[in-house]
Amino acid sequence: RHRATPMAPKRARTTHSVFDVDVLDAWLATRCAAPAHVRVKHRAVVVKACAAASARGARTLRDVTFPANTLPNAVMEEIYDAFVLFTTKVAHESSSKDGATTKMIVELEDGHRVEACVMRHAKGGRVTLCVSSQVGCKMGCTFCATGTLGELGNLTTGEIVEQLAHANALPGVTVRNCVFMGMGEPLNNYDAVIGACGVMRDGFGLASSKITVSTVGVIPRMRTLTRDAPGTCLALSLHAPTQELRQKIVPTATAYKLDELMRTLDEYLASGPKMKTMIEYCVLGGVNDDERCAHQLGELLRGKEVILNLIPLNPTDTPAGHVPPKKEDVQRMMHILTKTYDIFTTVRHTMGDDIDGACGQLALKVPGEPEIEDLMSSKLRKKSKSSSTTTSATAKVAAVTARERVNATAAAANGEASMRGAASMERALVALAVASAALLVYSVVARRSRQHA
Repeated sequence: RHRATPMAPKRARTTHSVFDVDVLDAWLATRCAAPAHVRVKHRAVVVKACAAASARGARTLRDVTFPANTLPNAVMEEIYDAFVLFTTKVAHESSSKDGATTKMIVELEDGHRVEACVMRHAKGGRVTLCVSSQVGCKMGCTFCATGTLGELGNLTTGEIVEQLAHANALPGVTVRNCVFMGMGEPLNNYDAVIGACGVMRDGFGLASSKITVSTVGVIPRMRTLTRDAPGTCLALSLHAPTQELRQKIVPTATAYKLDELMRTLDEYLASGPKMKTMIEYCVLGGVNDDERCAHQLGELLRGKEVILNLIPLNPTDTPAGHVPPKKEDVQRMMHILTKTYDIFTTVRHTMGDDIDGACGQLALKVPGEPEIEDLMSSKLRKKSKSSSTTTSATAKVAAVTARERVNATAAAANGEASMRGAASMERALVALAVASAALLVYSVVARRSRQHA
């Protein structure tokens, strides 16, 4: 049994976005005599029209062209007074030197600011958006600068969705994937996050499988996520293989014990998510990066249908003073996890660190390599088993983390004399868990390499 999570501080707000669908639903109920299911259709038409118009540059509801007979004329006139298209604005925008990453500082109505990061992929022109769900965060992870701010307030559904609308208004951008890996613990702002997932899906056309919600392990909400946001992907920020070490890195681990967290993960996996679940592991130099930790982590995750994402720390200004791990230590962990425990493992590749948008997620890929969602969706295809268990074990990925940003590539090879040729390389990423006290959003990237005998 867990203690009730204290409520986030209330924020002063005077206007509502049309993307605040809970408020819009309540408002429509007082003005439309139509049955509830008809009002839901009315709301869907309104939200879709606003999503499309904002991508074309609309900034106010008067700029939106609604389909005929969307609502009675009198109600349509009232909606212009009751709601706005945006309650937020982009206070600052910066792009990485290679143009692959754009960081937006989004100012809220009450003056608070959060960050959203846009990642452009090399393959197929795909775009991923990393959104914030809270102002600050109370989880207190020792490597995370956002945690030093404390929890200053929850974002509304509309404020989360507006980050997506702002991103789609950037030249040449149509967001295909959205990850809740920016500021805040998404499951501590559960209702707004669930609402935002629904608007992203029904209003902006994102597939549920292209939306990933990251959590440090809020167990009660993990258990309801499948019910309330079916098809949405889960990313679990683990960061340690034992309870003792985890509660030093993740203070909330004292409330949410590792053994129960693993049982909850097993329950989630047993519920049959279509996409593989991500396990995020921030690698801290001299803390959780040795061979013993690698073996403990391998035993913890052995046999689970997950993608393990190793995230070498980007230095942040936190009291704990953590340092990045050595590249060879990350490689050693990778080798143990893939070869000894047969765990699908990727290593984050930094993207956008020249604009304080690191760590990056879903980075540029070597031509021909799949995106992370392709790797995750491989759960839909049964992995073919080789008749040789040795070959099956050695076919797992090995990767080298590159220190250079976006266009760096990595390759790994076994070097066994008996092996010939190399088939396609795969690497992928998904990530993040940190953002700077200046409101920096961490994102995560990685690549996977595969060889066939």
